[in-house]
Amino acid sequence: MKLSSRVAAVLTWLALSLAGTAFIVSRSVADIQARFLQDSSIAIRLLGQRAAQHEAILATLGAAPLSASPARVLENLHASMPQLTGLAFWRPAGGWVSAGASTPPMPPPHAHDAPVSLAFDGASSYWLIDASGWAVRIDAQQMLQAGDWPASLSSATLRLRSRAFNLLQHTQAAAPAGWTLHLEKHLPARPQDFALLTTRTLRPADLPWLAMVLWNAVCALIAAAALGTWRLRQARRRETARARLDRFDRLDTFGEMAAGLAHELNQPLTAIVAHARAAERLLDAPAERADVRQALQTCVAQARRAAAILERLRGAVTSAHGGKRCALDPDALMNTLLFLYRDELAREHITLVWRNDTPRERPLAEQVAIEQILHNLIQNARAALNSTPRHALRGEIRVSGGRVGRHYGFSVADNGPGVPEEALPHLFEPFFTTRPGGLGLGLPLCETLAQRQDGKLTLCNMPTGGAEATLLLPLAPSQGGARQ
Repeated sequence: MKLSSRVAAVLTWLALSLAGTAFIVSRSVADIQARFLQDSSIAIRLLGQRAAQHEAILATLGAAPLSASPARVLENLHASMPQLTGLAFWRPAGGWVSAGASTPPMPPPHAHDAPVSLAFDGASSYWLIDASGWAVRIDAQQMLQAGDWPASLSSATLRLRSRAFNLLQHTQAAAPAGWTLHLEKHLPARPQDFALLTTRTLRPADLPWLAMVLWNAVCALIAAAALGTWRLRQARRRETARARLDRFDRLDTFGEMAAGLAHELNQPLTAIVAHARAAERLLDAPAERADVRQALQTCVAQARRAAAILERLRGAVTSAHGGKRCALDPDALMNTLLFLYRDELAREHITLVWRNDTPRERPLAEQVAIEQILHNLIQNARAALNSTPRHALRGEIRVSGGRVGRHYGFSVADNGPGVPEEALPHLFEPFFTTRPGGLGLGLPLCETLAQRQDGKLTLCNMPTGGAEATLLLPLAPSQGGARQ
């Protein structure tokens, strides 16, 4: 089953649109993934810098003598590093001296065990305790400020040993499943061995809608241009086929007319010759006998000349279709006519259908002649359907083919008004027509062409209504003749 031009254009547009849109979306997602990976690396690098600052502060405090109170030192440090919320100094005799509200839960480690130890304090803080006796309290959620986080990250969670600190959480609508990117980055620095878990949520607004709309518009223009080009090419093919049939139709119509005129004029010319000869024999009067005889002889000569001219014209026209016969493919032949009539009959609400009952059989005939016969028969059925109002009934022309005994038969039937009974015996007479403005040469021409193919053309009314024309042609020997 062949697809219509519109369906083919829509499918072409859909294929191009889906392929291009998938490519654009995949490139956009790849760019978002690359940016997400880069921003996550930036975030873990900033956290690594903060962790190094913490250890550097402890090392600096332990290397220099205490010149100010811990509270004063904490105030100065907190101004530049908001995550530092506590500072403590260990006195061997009295324990921790703290500048904040809390103190470390354990004494400083021994230098030979570990230079720095870590202890958690509350839900979001931990102490870094140096062997020198200094300790700083760090609020993990304040390690990076809101402006320090890359805009592409949707959430960030810092995992430190057994604790997890929620550092970033953008409030946004829930995204569809499978649209969230996950990444885990590690910072293996003792004792602050961080693991940063980041996510990037892809929302519909992140897709490149402008590029997709432009691509779909370009695809629509491509499909429309292809459809227009295809239709223009089909129209040219249809016009070429119609012009070829019309050219042969005009030639054969002229030939049929010339043959009819030659047939009709031959009898009066013969009568002229006979009467002139009789007059010549009766001219025995002596007076102007010689001049009368000469005039009559001239009449006879001119009449013979006219008869010879008409005979040559008739012979030339009769041999106009002396083409070579061959085994025809009925399906290919009818596909040409279906292509020729499809759009015109659709506009007139007439259905043209073809059925081949014996697809392997082939008629033996001249292709142009059979095309012209079927062309004229379909035109006659079309004219009959358009000559009377059909109301809600849709017109139908049914063309069928198949083997009939020793012949291959084509049948062209319609559901029109049929042929008046009194006109049936005269349908194949030249210049007889039931159509207003018709020449009455179409069916005689078809009959002449059928006879030249050793075939037979008949036309009758059907009991159910409408008319049926039947064309019988000899079977090609390779298809049916060898099996008789």
